[in-house]
Amino acid sequence: MGLGIKTYLQWKLGQLGEQKFEGHYSVWRARRILATLDHYGHRFFDGKTVLEVGAAFGAIGATLSALGADVTCLEGRMSNVRVIRNRYPFLKAIQHDLGSGLPGQEVFDVIIHMGVLYHLPDPEAALRAACRRCRHLILETEVADSDDPELVVNVKEHAYRYDQSLVGQGSRPSPAFLERVLKEEKFSFTQITDARCNWDFHTYDWPVTNSKQFRSGLRRMWFAKQTSS
Repeated sequence: MGLGIKTYLQWKLGQLGEQKFEGHYSVWRARRILATLDHYGHRFFDGKTVLEVGAAFGAIGATLSALGADVTCLEGRMSNVRVIRNRYPFLKAIQHDLGSGLPGQEVFDVIIHMGVLYHLPDPEAALRAACRRCRHLILETEVADSDDPELVVNVKEHAYRYDQSLVGQGSRPSPAFLERVLKEEKFSFTQITDARCNWDFHTYDWPVTNSKQFRSGLRRMWFAKQTSS
């Protein structure tokens, strides 16, 4: 019976089609894009090579492409890759599981790492891999409420859902954990500490209480830059 329910849910979610990554996603995505442009300026992306990981339907990559960037999208689900190729044929769209690292050897000017790190079972390995393949990193993720630089909470997720972990295992690192890794990888960074990206249940300006817990929508965002080659 359990398998039948899972099969039904996979079918039902598939019927949502174009509704995926819309709803609350739309305004929230727009706010993160505007925050990014406020930080860098729209001219910054002209001529830059950009890798967007966990690209969903490619809307962020398409925006940066319109600003002159050469964009490659990595997406774990082939169904999402097909949507990117159909909607934005000018983008490179590749299916790839980030759990196995990053493909190839190219170093990008910018890696867009929004909303995917916490769907991976090993956030440290994924973050280090990204840092070693870019000069600028835009990092956004759900996190745990803690200032412990070693804390990662392991989380089970539903692999059949279109916006969850491919392998059913995610993680919620503390912000301090991620900042420790960034520093060790020789990146300086600026964190968003105000409410400009807040939308619906997604919150960025929350105070740390060291509960070591997490909830849906408890998030942080950084603009990071490599300080040494």
